[in-house]
Amino acid sequence: MELEQTMALIKQRRSIRRFSEGKIERRQLELLVEAAIWAPSGSNAQAWQFVVVDDTATLRRLTAFLPGVLQAPPAMICLCVDYQRELARAGKLGEEVLGIMDISMAAQNIMLAAEALHLGSCAIRGFNEDVIKMALVLPEQVKPELLVIVGKPLQPAKAPVRRPLGEVLHWQKYQYKRGA
Repeated sequence: MELEQTMALIKQRRSIRRFSEGKIERRQLELLVEAAIWAPSGSNAQAWQFVVVDDTATLRRLTAFLPGVLQAPPAMICLCVDYQRELARAGKLGEEVLGIMDISMAAQNIMLAAEALHLGSCAIRGFNEDVIKMALVLPEQVKPELLVIVGKPLQPAKAPVRRPLGEVLHWQKYQYKRGA
């Protein structure tokens, strides 16, 4: 893939919260998780676990505990960290921060892969952790850190305004700028 194609994919990805009706093919969901496991992982711990939910009744129940989600999505991927594995593979730093970083990069891969499949997605962090743990029957050492909802976008989303490169890029040292 050429840089221009990669940049186009990055720039067209949007956070989508409203989806059209219809299931997402299991193979597509598997591809999204496969994209996730190719994300970088601190100390190569790969302490992630992914729970994919595509059962309509379960999604409706879970949506009641997701404040920013107004309708049940066609699918949801719960990105979890196995903190027992993280601690064993990456030590204290892994337990404190690397797991979250790994999950974040895995989520970005999921969302870019979803865009490539013409699916919409949105990362959700505002949720009741205890409800998610109980509903998905997560073991004690596995903690849900992020949800990514997935579906066919109901309508195209507009690109948000981004700060210009000149406001955020610094060379060699931080330079204070007016209006930044």
